[in-house]
Amino acid sequence: MNTKLNIAAPLGALAALTLAGCAANTPGQQAATGSGVMASATAAPSERACFRVSGIRGQKIVDRSTVLFRTSVGRQEVFRMDMRNACLSTASSDPLVLIPAGGSDVVCDRLDLDVKVATPIGATPCLIQEVRKLTVAEVAALPNDQRP
Repeated sequence: MNTKLNIAAPLGALAALTLAGCAANTPGQQAATGSGVMASATAAPSERACFRVSGIRGQKIVDRSTVLFRTSVGRQEVFRMDMRNACLSTASSDPLVLIPAGGSDVVCDRLDLDVKVATPIGATPCLIQEVRKLTVAEVAALPNDQRP
């Protein structure tokens, strides 16, 4: 009796199942450490709001850690930039030096811009914590003395 085992068919099926399992594990899914539970990225990604440094039409230093930028002709597009260090001065006229990073003047994130305060003795670096666009309601709620 001559019996041949066909190993290729079961191995081919196993390989197909393995590849299908890899394809189902998208980059948005990660295994939780030690629990074996899969967390999927079902939440919609937050919409990034960006502005161009060349499009800044006004600025207002609110306090030692906060500056507001108006980036349109109207008053409805305002971005808030919070600093990690209290580097800003509300009492002096020392200008902000804005240096775009990465060869583009588009700012969407804190890493897209270097901010320094120019003083007579040099420039003080500011560490950006967050950049975000204010909502229309937040802009409307700004006191007149804080509008950029």
